[in-house]
Formats: sequence, structure tokens, C-alpha cells
Amino acid sequence: PTFTASYPLMRWIFIREGIQVVHSHQATSAMGNEAITYSAEMGLASVYTDHSLFGFHDLASVVLNRVLQVTMSTLGGAICVSNICKENYVQRTKVDPEIVHVIPNAIDCSKFTPDPTKRGKNRIKVVIVSRLVFRKGVDLMVGIIPRICEAFPNVDFIIGGDGSKRFKLDDMVERERLRDRVEFLGFVPHKSVRDVLVRG
Repeated sequence: PTFTASYPLMRWIFIREGIQVVHSHQATSAMGNEAITYSAEMGLASVYTDHSLFGFHDLASVVLNRVLQVTMSTLGGAICVSNICKENYVQRTKVDPEIVHVIPNAIDCSKFTPDPTKRGKNRIKVVIVSRLVFRKGVDLMVGIIPRICEAFPNVDFIIGGDGSKRFKLDDMVERERLRDRVEFLGFVPHKSVRDVLVRG
């Protein structure tokens, strides 16, 4: 809705601050999409970082993907946090895959140090801590957890987090009779994430 109306202000900021690279996050940010488009108009380098998976079929995703195809058409480079995120982003935006680079999320190793004494002795625990929404790959978990449990009888899952797709995981666990193999923790406060991760 603000497209072109915000150009004079952003142009003034880019010039005043001596901006050389415009970096945007969040596909649903009107300001971020505008900034990427304006940067090309002004001859500035632009980078976009994508953190999440988006759909292709619901109305909101269809509209968002069309907007991204326009705003990302002048993009200088993109960063995605995983290979599946890159595939999703390229498919949605029609951006040249050659300009999209995968840089996984980083962690503070001083805070997230493994603690082998917290692991089970006879079973492998796969730990997932995430918002349980489509954008974080819950649908992929629903498909892969039963296959892993069938192929590897000594593997269990610990899932921390909550969200709109939690019900899909619950349904899968009930359907596949995996209640003894998948533990749900619900919302995990940030300060407790390490304590959950070291269980795996």
C-alpha cells in the first residue's frame, strides 16, 4: 500500500546515511520489500535473508509469492538458512538459484555446550525445538518421523514448541501409535532451550 509513497523518505535516508548495501529480512514486511526494490533503482547492492518456508496454495501465500517475484527480481543476492529453505525460496520467487546462498543459523557455542551425561544410554534422542508452524517445516516432520521410527527402533523424538501445526504432529503420533516414541514439551522458554537440546 505504501509502494512508491515511501520512496522519497527511504531515498533520503539511504543518501544521508551513506548506505551501500540494503539487507532485508521477513518476506511479509512491506518496508523490507520496498527497500530492496528502491536499492536497485538507486544502484545500491541488495541482500535478502529468508528464514522460513511458505506455502503455494493458500491465498495469502499466492499473493505474497507474486509480490516477492516482483520485489526480488532486482535482488543482488539472497541468504537462506537451509537447503530446503533455498529450494522453497527459489521456487516461490523465481530468483536465479546461483545468487542464493545457504548459511545455516549460528549458535553461541559457549551457551550451547553438549552435556553427554544428560543423554540416554540405550536410545538415540532427536531433539526439535521450534515454533510448530508450516514455515518451520512441521509438515516435513509429520512425514519423516514415522519413517525414522520404523527404520530405527532405538530412535525417539523430543519436540519442544507450540503453534498452529501442533495438531498435525499429534494426529501423526496417534495414527502411527508413536506416543511412547515422541515426547511433546510444549512451549520452551529461551532460557531452557539448552537444557532440552542436551537431552539429544
